[in-house]
Formats: sequence, structure tokens, C-alpha cells
Amino acid sequence: MEYIIHLAILVGIYLILAQSFNIVFGLGRLLNLAQVAAFALGAYTTALLATDLELGVVSCLPASMAVSAFFALLIGAISLKLSEDYFAIGTLAFNAVISALLINCKSVTRGVLGIPGIPRPELFQIDFYENINFLVLVLIIDLFVLVICALVFRSRLGRNLRALAESELAGLSLGQNTRAVRNDAFILSSTFAGLAGALFAYYINYVDPTMFGLSEMVFVLSIVVIGKPGSFWGCILGTFFLVLLPEPLRFVEIPSHILGPMRQLLQAGILFGVIYWKRERLFPVERRV
Repeated sequence: MEYIIHLAILVGIYLILAQSFNIVFGLGRLLNLAQVAAFALGAYTTALLATDLELGVVSCLPASMAVSAFFALLIGAISLKLSEDYFAIGTLAFNAVISALLINCKSVTRGVLGIPGIPRPELFQIDFYENINFLVLVLIIDLFVLVICALVFRSRLGRNLRALAESELAGLSLGQNTRAVRNDAFILSSTFAGLAGALFAYYINYVDPTMFGLSEMVFVLSIVVIGKPGSFWGCILGTFFLVLLPEPLRFVEIPSHILGPMRQLLQAGILFGVIYWKRERLFPVERRV
């Protein structure tokens, strides 16, 4: 039972992270490779506030979301001036900068040693060290985030993002403020990524820079691609599928030094297959007038 609860919590956390990435990549076709950096900032903000300042969840969650949102403003100010492949490279550079800061700012982040002993939330005298209670908290936050994301997908912001993804020139000709639309999407997306990071830090009770590497970004990208970019329900199904996919391998008697690469190869093979199968939808031919 504890194992099932553990998996459910992980699905709930990655559901927030993947759906937040689906806003910018799925709706706006903006390959933001710094999404995991916002996730990391949220996790480290909660870790530092909960351990050093002993602040509660009511302070840590909003602070994590605010720090990640501010990071999104920096991305928007610089990276949104770039386009297509250059934009992806620019956000990847931001991701590298955050990773370097987490490793080298040892006086704050403890570098590669990470931050251990992150306490679970304290709220209404509920024992969140019981995983079932923590799962209920994650589910409540998931419901809140998914409702907002569903509204965004149906909102004017969602429609504008889809329009700009189809043709930015057409959007400009209709008087749309393309920078403002994409900035709003970035801020909302990074805010939810920071929230997911805070929950991740609370659950694992430990963070270090290796948890937020490029492989984690590829995993989130895989969820959205497999679930179909821009599909609200597809992203949810993709999260369940990829988070739970490697788990049956745990019950097969395979040496640990083989199990890890097998899980990565399985994920890579599925991602390659989906991209090859759906290549015309993921990478449509550019239309010119």
C-alpha cells in the first residue's frame, strides 16, 4: 500500500510540472528547456526556508512560486527576443546557469552535498509524515492547478498562444502583443513549476543539483510529447504512463547496474517512436503566403 501511495504522490507532483510545461510548449510551441530550472528554484527555495528559517508551508509555497515567477521574467526579457532554435538554446543556457549556481554557491546551497533534513509541512496539526496525508495534500493542490490550467486552455490566453504558434506574423498583423502573451504564459508556467518543486522538496526531504539535470527536462518533455503537445487530457495520461512505465521492471530480477540503463533506454525508445510516428504534427511544414 505504501508503494502505491508513493507512486501516486510522484504522479501528482509530475502532473503539475508536465501540465505547466504543456502551457508554453503545447499551446505556444515554445521549447522552454529551462522549465526544470524553475522546478529546481522552487525546490531549493522551500528547502532553504524550511530548514534555515524554519518557515511553514503557508510561507514556503508562495515564496517558491514567486521566485520561479521572477525567474520567468528574466527568461521573458531575454529569451523571447530569440526565435525557434535560438530560443531553445537560450533557455538551455538559463538552465545551465541555474545548475552552475546550485553547485557553486556552496555557502547557500551546500553545493553537490545538497540540503538534507527538509521537514514535512505542518498544517492544522495534521501529520504529513504519514504519506497518505501528504498524498491528500498533493491531490488538493493538483485539483487547484488542473482547474486553472483547464481554464487557461479555454481562455483568451490559450487561444492567443495557439494563434501565435500557428503564425506569429498573423498575430502581429491583428494587433496582438506577442511579447506580453508569451510573458504571461512563461510566468504562469514557471509559477506552477515552482509549486511542483516545493512539493518535491517536502516529499523527498532532500535536494541536490543532480536531481534537476537535463535528463529531468527530457523526461518532462517526453511526457508532453507522448501525451500530445497542447492536449490537456493527453498530458495527464502521458504523466501516468511515463511515471509508472518503469515500475514493472522493479519486480523482475535484474542486476541494479543494468536496471537503470534499461529504464532510460525504454523511455528513449518510446519517445523516439512517438516522434517518428507523429513527426508531421510535431514538426509541421512551415506555410508561407
